Amino acid sequence: MDELDQFFASTILKKGGLDSAEARHSLTKLMQGSRAGNLCLSKDELGEAMDLLPPHIVEEGKTLFPKAPIIRLNRNYYLQKNWVYETYILEETLRLRTNGFPSYIDRAVCLERLSQITDKLTLAQGKAIEAALSQPFSLICGGPGTGKTYTAAHLVKLFFSSLKREEKPIFRVCVAAPTGKAAFHLESALQRHGCSSPGLEIEASTLHRALKLQPGGNRLFKNQKIDADLILVDEASMIDIPLLAHLLEAVRGDSILILIGDPNQLPPIEQGSLFREMASLFGSSLNRCMRTEDLHLQQLSEVVKLGDSETFFSLLPGIKALPEIEELYSRIDPIVGEAEPDPKLSFEKYNRFRILNPIRQGPFGTDALNAEIFERVKRSGSRFAAPILATVNDSFSEIYNGMSGILIGQVAFFLDQRQNEMRRFTSPPPYELAFCTSVHKSQGSEFDEILGLFPEGSENFGREALYTAITRAKKRIEIRGDQALLKQMITSKSATGSGFSSRITELLRSEQKGATLSEIPY
Repeated sequence: MDELDQFFASTILKKGGLDSAEARHSLTKLMQGSRAGNLCLSKDELGEAMDLLPPHIVEEGKTLFPKAPIIRLNRNYYLQKNWVYETYILEETLRLRTNGFPSYIDRAVCLERLSQITDKLTLAQGKAIEAALSQPFSLICGGPGTGKTYTAAHLVKLFFSSLKREEKPIFRVCVAAPTGKAAFHLESALQRHGCSSPGLEIEASTLHRALKLQPGGNRLFKNQKIDADLILVDEASMIDIPLLAHLLEAVRGDSILILIGDPNQLPPIEQGSLFREMASLFGSSLNRCMRTEDLHLQQLSEVVKLGDSETFFSLLPGIKALPEIEELYSRIDPIVGEAEPDPKLSFEKYNRFRILNPIRQGPFGTDALNAEIFERVKRSGSRFAAPILATVNDSFSEIYNGMSGILIGQVAFFLDQRQNEMRRFTSPPPYELAFCTSVHKSQGSEFDEILGLFPEGSENFGREALYTAITRAKKRIEIRGDQALLKQMITSKSATGSGFSSRITELLRSEQKGATLSEIPY
């Protein structure tokens, strides 16, 4: 167990005047579990020693801001911060789900016009639109090619065409995502699908920018709202607990919020995967892929999602072991030579092929592979281009974490997606090399061809890591790694613990029996 976790446990026990090896072990496991993404762990996981802890260490979950460092609700135990986040998200979800639909939208007109376009929609897409017309907070869920963006575009047009202009002469739409690339991609897709009219204002940005979040200075309960009538958030499976809490808090009482994403992708690196839980509770699922050119990739992703390892290996026979660095270098086909590389052409080439790997650290992690490949690139020619990813959010320069770019010598270039031109930065923002990208960081991106590497340790990420890698490929994927390890990944899921589903189900049940939300206990 990590020394930091043990230090936390010892400090808590010392303040409580206790010296119990069993209790220390349980608290260490709780801290470990939190760092692994769990909002809470059950007594069955932590052990009977949790009963030894006095009330000033463990407090019953009855308020949003308890004083004790550990919170208990039924048989689940939370660190205080995780309790606050989960409870606040619970409150905000209930607020948005029980709000009336905005008065400036004529729902009857929306439903009538929906009935006139059913021939343009699948049955699932129609049901997703109906759900969004019945609740001011809804989810559109599905994998690549299932028409999530197409469905969202029809919703935007329905809302706008049914606007009561005397109440709302301008309809403002905020398009956001954890990465700028995903947000601008959604904005462009809406424009392609006809969401462009006088009086319809669509603005895209990262979630951090839309929420005005700054590193080190972000607190909840600021009551700072997003000035938009409709908030569309793409790649919502990437939203961690703190960001989700900020987002829900920032939705006005008369705004509509729609989260779009794939609940089968990897959960966020930080705490929790509440999008996945929300999807199972009240999400609309689009399961039919509309693309026909990538049937093999569709089959692969589906069998991984189902945990069917036998069919997976029949679809990918003869999976090879992990390649040597020389083979990786050759597959990347780096841009080197005597002439200065063209930034745009280099960007396009590197974004056709990408190596993906769920592991960052260690001899076969992304960091080590990128460093080795880059050294070979620098030795191969006097001029070179290397793919990079920004690692910070900088609203001033409009460079955001995860944005793809190109490094040529000491100069960085990032794509201006609105102008489709490369922007030059002689003083590059913080970045990391991206010959090999972590599967987590690949979310929101697509490449023609993927080489997926799954070294030892990948099994800890479950089938979601494999599914996410496969669904980043548009034309072809090659999987490399030990077959026993891959089988273990396919047959396991990266589950994180929370009490969200059971708590919200119970609260809504209580409300249906006549209690108001303010009267319902936690």
